[in-house]
Amino acid sequence: MISKRVSVYLMICTAVALWGLSFIWTNQLLVYHIPVFTLIFTRLVLAAVVMLLIGKIGKRIQPIKNKDIKWFLLLATLEPFIYFIGETFGMKFTASPSLSSVIISSIPIFGLLAGIAFYKEKVTVANILGIIVTLPGLFLVVFGKWDFTLGAAHGLPGTNLQAGILLLFLAVFSAVGYSVVVKKIAADYSPFTITMYQHGLGAVYFLPFVLSYDMQNGTLTHITFGWNFWYPVLMLAIFCSGIAFVFFITCIKELGVSKASTFNALIPIITAGVCFIMGIETFRPVQLAGIIIVVTGVILSQSRSRRS
Repeated sequence: MISKRVSVYLMICTAVALWGLSFIWTNQLLVYHIPVFTLIFTRLVLAAVVMLLIGKIGKRIQPIKNKDIKWFLLLATLEPFIYFIGETFGMKFTASPSLSSVIISSIPIFGLLAGIAFYKEKVTVANILGIIVTLPGLFLVVFGKWDFTLGAAHGLPGTNLQAGILLLFLAVFSAVGYSVVVKKIAADYSPFTITMYQHGLGAVYFLPFVLSYDMQNGTLTHITFGWNFWYPVLMLAIFCSGIAFVFFITCIKELGVSKASTFNALIPIITAGVCFIMGIETFRPVQLAGIIIVVTGVILSQSRSRRS
């Protein structure tokens, strides 16, 4: 029988694997010039509806207490609202899924600081060293492909690198804030309940932007809602927004903000690995060295003191 701790690590590894794939699916939609707000809104609505149906059948949805409404509103504001705007527009402006994923994977550094500041989470020297070690490994993985120069994804619209990087860091800080809020309410609500409400509220937040921006600018008329649209959107909604978030919230509850956030460092490796399998990218020896460094860092970051 799998121990609880092993199951937690399996869940968080699954979550980051799905988020690594999300960059591939999002990139496919951006290449087809899908409006960003429509992309995010559709993804969130589908995720919320699927989880609502499953929750109603399985009686897994808990009502929100009046005193916690503000926390759920803040949660949805941080993620998906601010996070998805920062991540998706950031990826669009940088035109590089790999650069985007490596910036997003800086979350562990800020997650470590947030865990200590807000919850006084105990970390060892090995934990801190492990998180720090992941950064040079990530640079080797991502930038080793282009001899340490920035690369762009083929077929994306015109880019604005500086604005894209700023937006991606906005996503990083909103993700850390999200983890802090999740930790606060996870004791009273199930991961399924939290995920369903955050996506439902997030869809409400994005609806005015779809109506006022995408529809009025006429960008929706150019979309062909064929399988090239629905396949990546369904994958993003069911797996990346639904399953991955349920797993990640469970792991924040069990591991804490700092240790759970560390696994974001694996996201660029997943993205690069999938691109390699699909024949989009190739690996150089320097990238393989970077993967070893990142994995070593993640393992160190999860070590426990002898007391624990």
